[in-house]
Amino acid sequence: MRVYRDDQKFLTFRINAVLWAITGVFVFLAGSFWFVQGVQAEKYRNLSESNALRELIIPAKRGLIMDRNGKILADNQPAYSLTLDRSLMKPLLKADPQHRTKLVTFLAAVLAVTPQEIESRFEKGKALPVARPMPIGEDLTMTQVASIQAESISFPELSVDPVQRRNYPYGTMAAHVMGFIGEATEKDLAARKELKLGDLIGKRGVELKYDNFLRGKDGAQYWEYDSHGRRLAEYTRARREPVAGDNVYLTLDFELQRRAEQYFIENEFVGAAVALDPRNGEVLAMVSSPAFNPNVYSKRFSPDTYKTIVSNPFRIELNRTIQGLYSPGSVFKAVMAMAGLADGVITTDTTYGCSGSGVFFGRRFRCYKKEGHGSVDVEHALKVSCDIFFYNTGARLGVDRISEYAHSLTFGEVSQIDLDGEKAGIVPSTKWAAEKQHRKWYPSETISVSIGQGPLIVTPLQTANMMAAIASGGTVYQPHVVRMIEKAGADGKVAQRLKVEPRVLHKVNLSQPALHAVKEGLWKVVNEDGGTGSNARVEGLDVVGKTGTVQVIAQHGWVKTEGLPFKYKDHAWFASFASRDDPAMVVVVFVEHGGHGGVDAAPLAKLLYEARFSKDVKNARLDLTNPETIEQIREGDLPLPETNR
Repeated sequence: MRVYRDDQKFLTFRINAVLWAITGVFVFLAGSFWFVQGVQAEKYRNLSESNALRELIIPAKRGLIMDRNGKILADNQPAYSLTLDRSLMKPLLKADPQHRTKLVTFLAAVLAVTPQEIESRFEKGKALPVARPMPIGEDLTMTQVASIQAESISFPELSVDPVQRRNYPYGTMAAHVMGFIGEATEKDLAARKELKLGDLIGKRGVELKYDNFLRGKDGAQYWEYDSHGRRLAEYTRARREPVAGDNVYLTLDFELQRRAEQYFIENEFVGAAVALDPRNGEVLAMVSSPAFNPNVYSKRFSPDTYKTIVSNPFRIELNRTIQGLYSPGSVFKAVMAMAGLADGVITTDTTYGCSGSGVFFGRRFRCYKKEGHGSVDVEHALKVSCDIFFYNTGARLGVDRISEYAHSLTFGEVSQIDLDGEKAGIVPSTKWAAEKQHRKWYPSETISVSIGQGPLIVTPLQTANMMAAIASGGTVYQPHVVRMIEKAGADGKVAQRLKVEPRVLHKVNLSQPALHAVKEGLWKVVNEDGGTGSNARVEGLDVVGKTGTVQVIAQHGWVKTEGLPFKYKDHAWFASFASRDDPAMVVVVFVEHGGHGGVDAAPLAKLLYEARFSKDVKNARLDLTNPETIEQIREGDLPLPETNR
């Protein structure tokens, strides 16, 4: 009897346990339903809505790039781009398995590319979410737009969208300063998390260095789609308006830039020129010739276009002003004169006799003038560019003292200009020879360095910085190409103007007597009869300068290179500033394989000085550093004079 009761109790316990378990499950399910449908109702409602919404990006207008006086150098123009909606592809492929092949063939014909290129774009676009349109082509012509729209029934997944295309109205002008834009690469996407596939970003120059200001913020539209992929209506509550990029004012002067570039084009010269203000480091003109057209770079490259660019023997992508490395030639004699006078190895009364050649450290070195210059002091040596005088100065200074002084005057150092790819060059020393070439430096090598030859290589911008340091009495400013940034507000109007303030990199302790003697010698180069830079002379303006002619092949005698092939001709330099007593502009001109600095480089400096210091031009220009002036021009109350247009 006891066994039966025990079994009954155990059975009752098990039944109750099952009932409690079932009750617990129902309570849990009821609670879960209440939590999901009550507490989290809004969350899941939004998720449900988002499943039916697709984001369409509204690209922000890229900020303008202008010269210092408001002349537009880079703007945006209306254009058309082609995108593909992959969500519509599945039903089309079910209806016609050959649809993809037909689509690729059609696109290849319309866009004038190979089917393989279209397939490559499809593969690249796979990284995008399916709901986001895949970019296929940009900058479509009206003929292409018409062809695509005519086949819209056959290929409903294709969409032609109006967009803004970057435009450089003056083509190659200031191309190396402004740079260009291009589609973000995988490397860009990995480095900058805010980017997405298809974004256009700065690739070179100001477009690259100031991309965060110029790009702006994209907006977005959200559209409802049905289960068949058909667009129904815009979900306006989620719409984000794009914010235009900030406008960037360069330090460049359009008129100076135009004249400098025209000089190189008309004479078919290869080389570089830079003009800067020694009082603050502003770059007034920067030319690298030949130049590229940034409008070409801002579109997709065809294989033929790419081959044309990379096969150009003059390396059009190279910014020779900051990346071209050349021997400075006789321009370096200004550094030698400052170093010799400051170190005391020469004085203003020191003279050396020049008979056309001399023996130093057991080797004979020649002066460029076969018959020699006779007895010369430092000022006259600068004027006639006597090699023998500076051989003697270099032999007494030694390469390490020369190197130290050259570094203080910016050679062998990056200037920290706000452009990409700047190179430091080489200023040799005994330490450099030991560390870089694993050898001993020989004293006879110093003789070549004394006249700017040998392993000494510099950039045109470094040469301009050197002249600016002499012009300013020893103050070395950081050169810069951006003068002001106009920050845009949410309403599209100017919210703030950020002016770039001058920055002093360092100061060189220049001896005043030495400085006076060097300036006098450089003044004589241009303004006295017999000076090598007379072609830069400007009436009523004390131009101070130094010519330089650089050998590119070994010469064992007095050889003229005018009749030699292009690559064997001498390089030509002219480095200068004006005026002598109130320096306001430095001009450095370098002509690759040009011949003679006084003949080929100096005339451009004259053109730029005349343009800058002409009273008519100066009075006609507006100072657009004044916010009120800028606002008056934008509102149309104050027209730009002809020289600003």
